[in-house]
This record gives sequence, C-alpha cells and structure tokens, in this order.
Amino acid sequence: MSEIAARRIYYLAAVAIVAIVLISAVAVTRPLTIVAPAGNTGTTTKTIQVSGVGTVSADPDQAKLLLAVLTQAGSANQATVDNAAIMTKVTDALVNTGVSKDSIQTTSFTLTPIYENKPDQTTPPKIVGYAARDAIAVTLTDFKLVGKALDAAIAAGANEVQGILFTFSDGKYATLQKQALQLAVQNADSEAKALASSLNINIIGPISVTPGYMFQPTLEKLSASAPQTQTPIQPGTLQVTATVQVTYQFA
Repeated sequence: MSEIAARRIYYLAAVAIVAIVLISAVAVTRPLTIVAPAGNTGTTTKTIQVSGVGTVSADPDQAKLLLAVLTQAGSANQATVDNAAIMTKVTDALVNTGVSKDSIQTTSFTLTPIYENKPDQTTPPKIVGYAARDAIAVTLTDFKLVGKALDAAIAAGANEVQGILFTFSDGKYATLQKQALQLAVQNADSEAKALASSLNINIIGPISVTPGYMFQPTLEKLSASAPQTQTPIQPGTLQVTATVQVTYQFA
C-alpha cells in the first residue's frame, strides 16, 4: 500500500469517528429523538424517545424540630456533664408537652476544644476550654404541638434552633411518588402521540422507561434568642415531581 493510500484511509477513519461523536452528542441533548440502528439480521428497530413530567402537590404530614444544646466549660468532662443535664431537661420538657420519647432522636454529638486567641502566631495555640454540642430531631405528626414543643424546649435550655423541617412520612411519600409517576407517564405518552401524528408514523409501544423523582422539604428557620408563647407554625404545600424518559418503537 502506498503512503498516499494509507493517509487517505487514516483521514476517512478520523472523519467517521468525528461524525459518530457529533451524532451521539445530538442524540443526548435533544429531548425528542428518533433512532434507527441497524440490527445484525439487516432489519432496523425504529424508535422515538420522549420525556414526561408529573407533579403532585400535598400538605406535609410530618414536622421535624431541629434543636441543639451547646455548653462550654474548662474541662471536657464538665462540658459533657453540663450538656447532658440540660439536654435531659429539654427532653423532659418535650415529653411533658405530649411528645413521644421515641420521636426524639439524637442526630449528632460533638466535643471540641476551645483555643485561646493570640495575635502572636509564633507560639502554639493553648486550649482554654471545651464545647459540647448535642443535636436532636423531634418528629411530630400533630402540628398543634409544634409551637408548644418548640417553646418548651427553648425554655428548658435548648440554645440552638436550626429550624422546622416540613416533610412527608414514608408512606405518604411513596403514594405521592406513584401519583406523580402516573402523570409523568401520561405526559410522555401524550408527547409521543403528538410527535407520531406530526411525523405520520404508527407507534407500536414502549420498549424502555427510566423514571426519576424530585422532592424538596421545606425548612423554616427560627431563632432561639427570642422565644414566645405558642410560636405560630404555618406549614405550606409541598410538591413531589416525577420524570420519565420513555423509548417507543414505531412501525
């Protein structure tokens, strides 16, 4: 083979590779695609791919109070002891308001040294105390208890309030997922039929479905610095969104 012929083959191969890459990129980025790959038997499987979206709105049925107790002392042991004493009071206060003890869960506990602030950077920092932090999540299904429990916890010594997380229980979330998925599939089916009508083709049926879900709980941030009697709590409406990528075969 001559050098010129070899170069021609090399250039043709390079052009073919670039063409394949460009076609693949277009197929990925287009929301509606038509694909007709050749099979081993010489037949072709003609497909169209569409996206569907379904959203369901519902009121949350669960609230999580995110609280913490932070204490500081000269020794690690004293900081821990002080923290445990206050957290016990907080837990007792929550139970006295009607919160089940099983609904109170420790989410984290940290014990960190406190260093002396020195402008001189040549000497190593000196530990002057320790800070203990115990964080809990209080799960409530009766929203009438949310404000009462929050005020009681703050009065008992909880000095950090990250906020209130409004969300769904596992059972309700599963139900909403199914409803959103049904709407997403219906939306994809409508898109496929509209596309098929425009192209004057007949759809045989779906050959693959890829689902996905989106859900964002609502976090209402609060402050522990100015507690009030019966803090008003107004949960809003939440949304669960399902998405599907459906591939249909057509004749």
